Amino acid sequence: MEHVKSKRAMNRRDFLRLGAGVGTLGLLQAGAGGRLTPTQALAAPARTAEPKRGGTFTMATPENIQRFNPYRIINANLAYRHAVFNTLVHLDKNLNPQPELAEKWHFSADGKTLTLELRQGVKFHSGREFTSEDVKASVEFGSTDAQSTQRPMYQTIKKVETPEKYTAVLQFDVINPSVFDLLDLLFVIDKETIQRGETTVNGTGPFKLDKFVPNDRAEFVRFEDYWEQGKPYLDRYVQRAIPDYASLAVNLEAGAVDCIWRANLVDIARLQREGGKFTIDMGVLGEFYNLAVNCKVEPFTDKRVRQALAWSIDRARFCKATLRDLADPTCLMWPRTSWAYFKEYEGRIGFDLEKAKALLREAGLAKGFETEIMTSSKRGFGYGDLAQIIQADLKKIGINAKVDDVDPAVYNARNMKADMKLMVHAYGRANRDPGTMVTAAKAWFTEKEGAWTRFVSDEYDQLRNDLKSTMDREKRIPIARKIQELALDQCFTIVVAPELQPFALATYVKGFDYNVDNALVPTSIWLDR
Repeated sequence: MEHVKSKRAMNRRDFLRLGAGVGTLGLLQAGAGGRLTPTQALAAPARTAEPKRGGTFTMATPENIQRFNPYRIINANLAYRHAVFNTLVHLDKNLNPQPELAEKWHFSADGKTLTLELRQGVKFHSGREFTSEDVKASVEFGSTDAQSTQRPMYQTIKKVETPEKYTAVLQFDVINPSVFDLLDLLFVIDKETIQRGETTVNGTGPFKLDKFVPNDRAEFVRFEDYWEQGKPYLDRYVQRAIPDYASLAVNLEAGAVDCIWRANLVDIARLQREGGKFTIDMGVLGEFYNLAVNCKVEPFTDKRVRQALAWSIDRARFCKATLRDLADPTCLMWPRTSWAYFKEYEGRIGFDLEKAKALLREAGLAKGFETEIMTSSKRGFGYGDLAQIIQADLKKIGINAKVDDVDPAVYNARNMKADMKLMVHAYGRANRDPGTMVTAAKAWFTEKEGAWTRFVSDEYDQLRNDLKSTMDREKRIPIARKIQELALDQCFTIVVAPELQPFALATYVKGFDYNVDNALVPTSIWLDR
């Protein structure tokens, strides 16, 4: 196959030519489920012809940066990753791959070898030149680091060869229909500094770290040797941590910050009414609230008990009271925009306390039991509310659940060690290829991959492998259906509703952009003031 030129990145149709007679790749259009459109923004003043250079852009989020590791997927990291790092390829809003640190690429005839021609002259913030050895080091780190949330995805790369300074060759055992998702998530790190991530960070991105104050802020300055000519426009990008949700909106209104992310929906609705002072962008829906169950803790070893939990969640109440009717309840793992969404299964699990009681009786637990729900109301909007709603309804069926509302750092440390019984959580990557979600969202991992649910199922592991072993959608659909059926039966990750991740920003902020994970991309931001 001929090399793909940088002016015309290889798209899904090109990739399909690798195999004779295969169906579509199955990447879905980025968008929303429920009642939201992919992007809901207020009309803003027309963009001027030339972006203005200079200035400081400050964004606030509820969560603190804990470690500068792009492979650790927490919301605070999503807010700075694209400021500091580059990926080999990035996906546009239509999920088509575009060149980044890889300018060109081509596959072998059997689709199992991917050769990347790398951009030359790219520098790390330290001044060292980026080469194919850094691609190899990034794959190895992502595949093995204990903090790497998506290790199974990177582990599909069986070998990285570096035949030349600017050529990297990725070897796979089978055709990988999620390969562009993988490249979009493969952040290129500096192997020499990544282990010192508590205090420093070194990437090839548009901004380099200038100052880090734990539990407060990280300040980044423009990287003068950035490879993308003329960018970034800003002098500084600042990421602040404001754990109190009400204070997020107050700081935006007072002009202390230029943008807030993941504010509560009450404040978002109020800001939207303030006469064009702010732009509201609901982003894309790729994350879902869920209740995670530790399947190795009694009595949750019995799937009937887990099923009882699933039938005890008043999803509709949560969507109405907390999400303000902006999203619909669901028990299904993929969004409505995905080809892996099976509408006929919607409502397969609903809210029925009598059904839940009957399942507990079958499991010999008619008198109920005591347990604990870990949550972190400061980690994400709705986490605390959902835990309280679940607690109240579990009590009606005899389960006394203590809610443990912990700090985000404690929450993240405990879930990495599966130190929980039940946990309110939200998983991502749902709006990517269906195979990506089950190998890149830890909520859908099994115990051997370090899942907090500690779920074990040879059948499930085989189905996930099968889903990623072909590009023929007609073959993939029944596999995805079986995975959804198994998830509804086993209830190790219990889906509740889409998680909304709105941005609110001052109207003088231009060039605002984010990727398919709602992660800020500050490269083109400029300030019209």
